[in-house]
Amino acid sequence: MNETLAHEVPNSDSSGQKRSRMDQTGAKSELLEDLDREQQKPKNLSVHTLIWTYIILFFVLLFILPKIYIANQIYYISKDINTKYHKYTALLEEKRHLQKKIEELQYQSQVVDEIDTP
Repeated sequence: MNETLAHEVPNSDSSGQKRSRMDQTGAKSELLEDLDREQQKPKNLSVHTLIWTYIILFFVLLFILPKIYIANQIYYISKDINTKYHKYTALLEEKRHLQKKIEELQYQSQVVDEIDTP
């Protein structure tokens, strides 16, 4: 039975094939026209989308900018603390040095006083 169908198709009249080809060509051209129309449509943002974008951007900045500000403040305060700590340690070292010098001077003073008191 399949053989009979295969033989019938080539034996069909040429006007049926032409109509079939014209239908395919018409469908293709219609698809291409639809595609061209879709591609030529302007791709603008709607006002609604733009408003939502600005609202989201506002809230993101509302949460991000204070974090950045606080992080910067923490950095500069810790930098000041570190500078003051280094000054503090330098002053402690100087204090130890001065106390040692005072002890040496007191010792010399005692020795000189003992020598002077015969």
